Amino acid sequence: MPATWSDPGSTIGFQLAKHSLAAARAAGFHAMQFNAVVSTNRRAIALWQRLGFSIVGTVPQAFRHLERGLVDLHIMHRFL
Repeated sequence: MPATWSDPGSTIGFQLAKHSLAAARAAGFHAMQFNAVVSTNRRAIALWQRLGFSIVGTVPQAFRHLERGLVDLHIMHRFL
């Protein structure tokens, strides 16, 4: 049965994100930061928060959304 958004732990995106965290940890990194998570992308924000990321900053009107015009970008961070 295919994964659904109601089960984000089994989505390909979630599995790739977990893999990237493990690879960064194995490479000796101590933290990860994403500098451009679009504020209107609720699924991406929820995925990163589920993996322990926090929004540590917001850049106002830094992304030109095709439908909504200028929207904010979040900076998300977590220690490994």
